[in-house]
Amino acid sequence: MQYLSQIREVISQLEKWSDEGKNVTIKMIRELGKPEKDPTPLVEDYMEFVLIEPVERDPSGVFKRLEHLLDVRKSRFDDLVARLAPAADRDQRANIAMTFEAAMALRQLFLVVRHFYYLGKETNNYAMIVSIQVALSLIMKYANAYYKALKAFSEGQPIGDGVGALVASILRSEFSNNGDAETSEIAEDVSLTPTVFEDRNVMIVRATGPGARVGKPGEAIVNLIKESDGNVARVIMIDAGLKFEGEKTGKIVEGVGAAIGGPGVEKFKIEQEVTNRRVPVDAVIIKMSIEDALTPMRKEIFDGARKAAERVKNIIRERTKAGDTVIVAGIGNCIGIG
Repeated sequence: MQYLSQIREVISQLEKWSDEGKNVTIKMIRELGKPEKDPTPLVEDYMEFVLIEPVERDPSGVFKRLEHLLDVRKSRFDDLVARLAPAADRDQRANIAMTFEAAMALRQLFLVVRHFYYLGKETNNYAMIVSIQVALSLIMKYANAYYKALKAFSEGQPIGDGVGALVASILRSEFSNNGDAETSEIAEDVSLTPTVFEDRNVMIVRATGPGARVGKPGEAIVNLIKESDGNVARVIMIDAGLKFEGEKTGKIVEGVGAAIGGPGVEKFKIEQEVTNRRVPVDAVIIKMSIEDALTPMRKEIFDGARKAAERVKNIIRERTKAGDTVIVAGIGNCIGIG
């Protein structure tokens, strides 16, 4: 009975946060989008929108199928936000969509916890109830992160997960006379800035800001490698990474491999292309917690971005030579980072 009571309290809090997430999304749509009709019914309809992942028992082409479904889902949401917020500009619509995503994540957490609570209670399953109770602190840790993310997304504030894009912007500014360089879109929601650093051609890639976007950096990197006919000396990727408890926020670690999260589609593209072309991939990770990743960027993370930029410069100096072409990709959600 004690455990059930504790779980009920958490369910009540999750429901409250879920409703608040919905209300924040609706308020944002009304203020930025100026819709002619009340957006509430459509928002409520989409709060439990699901993506049915492709079958994996026949793994051939599973990433291609998953990418197609993700593209369809994004298209649906882009169309929905365009209908709900006709007066909003491109960046505002991206922020509305990301706020909607945070509200949906809170809704899913609430529904899942409530489901297992009722299931354990109705079947008198003591082990299930204990399992939920043991996981409550972790569940609330994630829920609290998404709840705090609502404010960041709705106000267009930079978040910890955008540190990769921030590093790319720092390098772009330093390599091209305080940002005086041409930028073009090389893939969906991904910008490219060609620069030069100590006689190396450095192609800087990051999501197009300042709207809440991640884009398709994998597609951008593959396009660049193909356009150069494989003459890329190195790919350097910068991204946020989860820290271990006890580690300092903003700590920098290096490694090898495609530093990118998500469902794996973009990571697969990069791994496949660099393997075929035998291009080495370096990773620079700025460590943080899940709360840090989803909430307004802390000073420790901003300071970590400066240190990460210096690491990238050292990698270019030490592992490439004059005349080489290097791709530097800042990965992450670029909300609030122009």
